[in-house]
Amino acid sequence: MNEPVTDREIYQSKTPWVAHLLFTLLILIVAFFIVAGMFSSKPEARKWGGRPAPSVAVEVADLTPSDYQVWIESYGTVEALTRTQLVSDVSGRVIEVSPNIRAGGSFKKGDVLVQLDDRDFKIEVDIAASNVADAEVKYLQELAQAELAEKEWNVRPQNEAARELALRKPQVAAALAALEAAKAQLAKAKLNLERTKVRAPFDGKVLSQAVDLGQVINRSQTIAEIYSTDKVEVRLPVKMADLTHLQLPDESNAQIEPPKVIFEGEIGNRTYQWHGELVRSEGAFDTATRMLYVVAEMDQPFVTTEERPAIRIGQFLRAKVAGDRLDNVFVIPRRAVSQDFQVSIAQEGVLKKRKVEPLWTDKQAVVISAVSKLDAMTSELSLASSLTVSDKLILTPTANLPSGTKVKPLGDSAEQTSESFGKPSQNDNKGKGNDKSDSSKTTKPTSSTASANQ
Repeated sequence: MNEPVTDREIYQSKTPWVAHLLFTLLILIVAFFIVAGMFSSKPEARKWGGRPAPSVAVEVADLTPSDYQVWIESYGTVEALTRTQLVSDVSGRVIEVSPNIRAGGSFKKGDVLVQLDDRDFKIEVDIAASNVADAEVKYLQELAQAELAEKEWNVRPQNEAARELALRKPQVAAALAALEAAKAQLAKAKLNLERTKVRAPFDGKVLSQAVDLGQVINRSQTIAEIYSTDKVEVRLPVKMADLTHLQLPDESNAQIEPPKVIFEGEIGNRTYQWHGELVRSEGAFDTATRMLYVVAEMDQPFVTTEERPAIRIGQFLRAKVAGDRLDNVFVIPRRAVSQDFQVSIAQEGVLKKRKVEPLWTDKQAVVISAVSKLDAMTSELSLASSLTVSDKLILTPTANLPSGTKVKPLGDSAEQTSESFGKPSQNDNKGKGNDKSDSSKTTKPTSSTASANQ
């Protein structure tokens, strides 16, 4: 017989589960406060033998105001300004083909590219000329009869209606109309005879040939695809953000000189340049890319010079379009600016970070307004969000260095290293010399870029 379970036994059986739950909650609370304390406390400076960590050697450069020419980068494919299908205006058999009508051939305006059999058309001219002669005879006969009738009318006068008929004026008018029609038929026959010689409408080159010797072609049949060689054009996509720095040619600013365009392309292992100008922009944004296409033209692109070869239709080119000219700005190397547009400066041996507002950015540089210290203090601008001429820009990447870190110029670090580790060897001197040369080359792009754009 089973004994009844008491309340004491039930309480003792549940006690271990309650204890485990309370212990788990206690551990979670302690862990939360430990993690919160770790994130809220600032890291202490490292101690080197009981002393603060040494200053970090950084590369610095002076800020010099300059003028900067904005160049908007784009790309495009060379297209012919005038490209057309050369067709025949008459039907006939091809009896002669110019060697210049082959693909890639060049021709001048008025050159005969294809000659059709013209014998039938010469016969049509002869027939039309005969009809003209016959019509002239009939017209002269009517004039003679009209003069004779006029003499008779003066002897026997009658009413005006009878006079018109008696003077044969309707017959003279009909003969004159027949003569004019015969002359028109003769002109048409001569024109068709001339059209048996298919001539080039402009100076150009042949893209493709569609007919050859002995082939019978119909009226309006394509003979070849040709394009002009005086100019070519390139469609260039421009981002919406870049349009604020670009003066687009239109009727409102027709007096403004068109923006210059520099094209670059590779042929073999060499890069060549061609020059052109922006002539127009298309009327709507591309719905797929949200870009606006502008069109640049290039004069005499097929002329080979010592600096560049002739360009080719369909060739891919990179382009740089001249935009606005920014006056009194700082040109900062791109590597000295973080992704959120923060720069670091060395102020009395301490690293300070400032957020800047760029006027223009590209792969090489970030351009910001140059503000004097006095202007920054007296205007709404803040020194914490602007750069002045007196600031020392840090070129070394400082993403892992917080504000307040002690820094010193790279040259001071080299001297301290020499004193601490003894006199360097000749190889070390050579290495340092190279480093110094590389450093000077690195710090110069800001000034050299500015001077180049001046």
